[in-house]
Amino acid sequence: VAAGQGAAFWDLLVKQGEAFGLMPYGTEALHVLRAEKGFIMIGDETDGTVIPQDLNLNWAISKKKDDFLGKRGQLRSHMVDPDRWKLVGLETVDGSVLADGAYAVAEGVNANGQRNTQGRVTSTYYSPTLKKGIAMGLVKHGPTRMGEVIAFTKEGGGFVDARIVDPVFYDKDGEKQNV
Repeated sequence: VAAGQGAAFWDLLVKQGEAFGLMPYGTEALHVLRAEKGFIMIGDETDGTVIPQDLNLNWAISKKKDDFLGKRGQLRSHMVDPDRWKLVGLETVDGSVLADGAYAVAEGVNANGQRNTQGRVTSTYYSPTLKKGIAMGLVKHGPTRMGEVIAFTKEGGGFVDARIVDPVFYDKDGEKQNV
């Protein structure tokens, strides 16, 4: 389509698609949908410190092979540390949206005098479907702490309380998927 006809083409697609329930959406909608389903996103839930076990992806690691790429690294003491942060879902107690990258505070301070942390937000959105803020994050002992409420830092100061929940917020059994 010629650039000058882009808007007309868009309008035609929307009009013709009405009979089929067509609805325009953008990448932000896709991000919200994947977060509602608990789907991880490389670069959000992962960085150079996260391993499959942190994301509850133990099933994806071969049990049949004697050796595989990354096996030696996964056996290092830090990688098998029981205190590693693990993926969980987060719901604020007041329904607000957590700040992206917000830290979950812990008691005490570290050697540099900074407040200790016990996790961080990896993805955060307002869910129009659930009518509340949802987030995924990595939290110390996360999956064993379901239902616990912890405090996260708030932009501008202060804290927001969030409950640790399953990272799948919507359609856990996949009944609504039509693929």
